[in-house]
Amino acid sequence: MSQGEKPAYQDRSRAAREKIVNALDAALREKPFDQVSVSEIAERAGVAVGTVYRRFENKDALIPVIMEIYQARLESWQAGEGAVDVNPEEGLRKALRAIMATVWSGIAREAHLLRAVHLYTRLKPEICDGPEWKKYEKAAASTVAQVLEFFSAEVKRKNIKRANATAAYMLNAIFVEKALYPEEQPATLFPYSGKTLADEFADMLYAYLQLPEE
Repeated sequence: MSQGEKPAYQDRSRAAREKIVNALDAALREKPFDQVSVSEIAERAGVAVGTVYRRFENKDALIPVIMEIYQARLESWQAGEGAVDVNPEEGLRKALRAIMATVWSGIAREAHLLRAVHLYTRLKPEICDGPEWKKYEKAAASTVAQVLEFFSAEVKRKNIKRANATAAYMLNAIFVEKALYPEEQPATLFPYSGKTLADEFADMLYAYLQLPEE
């Protein structure tokens, strides 16, 4: 149970929570978290405003819930269509393109959730547990490291640890920026998304990995 959330002991209370969470998810697809009011969430959920406050102490208490929704969807996605099969015969470039396309697909699909948590926790870091973010960052770095190790014969960088860090940073920073804030700079400087976005930055990363260190 998230910080600021009150326990649900009855089926009716658990059902109300589900309605509230689903209403919040729908609202975030249309507007930023700071523009979503508790009364709007209640109206969308078909419950009284008091019902929301019986489940959650305040609006801030919904932020960890958003993180929980994202975590559950990410795990489900990774176990299904988010899994990437790397074919060693196709080489590093195609592997990077496949990974980039898959990562972009997952981030873009749940951008409304990530945007709410990403922006709000920068302003109020105390309401969301930092280790949750670190877990996802470590998972991304681990995936990159495995791919570079798998195609080590094609990687010309000598400092593999630094190459891993560079690749992981590019994968996270570029896609998060483009998915969460597409109408703001620097995302607006690159007016492409989807496969074009994934392929272009996969190729950029591939060129970097192929470049021998001086």
